[in-house]
Amino acid sequence: MKSNHNIIRELLKRHPEGLKSREIADITGIDKRVVNKALESVFGVYIDRWEKSVFRNTLSAVWVVVDVPENCPKPANTGRRSCERIRNPDDAIFLNKRREIND
Repeated sequence: MKSNHNIIRELLKRHPEGLKSREIADITGIDKRVVNKALESVFGVYIDRWEKSVFRNTLSAVWVVVDVPENCPKPANTGRRSCERIRNPDDAIFLNKRREIND
């Protein structure tokens, strides 16, 4: 599945105006359902706009890709409390469980 992600990202890089999922499927030969599922989890891909669809008078998402900068440093302080700074050990367990649920 990850190989489909790379194919979709590279295709969208070549089309800066964006593509609909049907167009991605037609160009790559990948099934449209697989393309739609992959678009949900491909890194750096988002819906830029909605256009009127040919079928059933509905809207179709136009997908584009964001260029990831080469040097994007991570901030030193992420805002999460470390376990060392928590005085009550039960609070640390609760916070870790909450992070697992949110991740």
